[in-house]
Amino acid sequence: MPGIASACSMPAGWTPQRAFAEAALVFHGRVTATELSSTKLGDVPADAGDGRILVNVRYETIEVFKGKPEANGTISTTTLIMGGCGVPVLTGQHFLFYVDGFDEKARKGLPELAGQTQGMISIYDTQMLPPNPELLDEVLAEVRAHAKKH
Repeated sequence: MPGIASACSMPAGWTPQRAFAEAALVFHGRVTATELSSTKLGDVPADAGDGRILVNVRYETIEVFKGKPEANGTISTTTLIMGGCGVPVLTGQHFLFYVDGFDEKARKGLPELAGQTQGMISIYDTQMLPPNPELLDEVLAEVRAHAKKH
């Protein structure tokens, strides 16, 4: 009999409103670079055991909808290998980023990680943006509406 499996799936009841409310940062940015991180989570390398490798994503901010992302900062995701749930990011592309920030407990427990990134990219809502200006404006209109309500 097979063992228990897990997969990346949307939480029950997930909505765009909930995504916006729960994110620490929501912004439109352009990816300027990506790099594998050498960060260890405690005594275990980030890629040991579960197959995930931490990727630091450098970006430049274009439009902010929530929070205070750095103008040129770093956020993180994991690779998609070995079942890791991450966001595939490409240098030079524009993204609508939803970022889960670090609370005080996480900052104390993972000081090296919290010192190099503003948070983890939400796998549920972050998306690459279309290059077509009309489609881009359409995608961002919903986020702008959420931002006005908050």
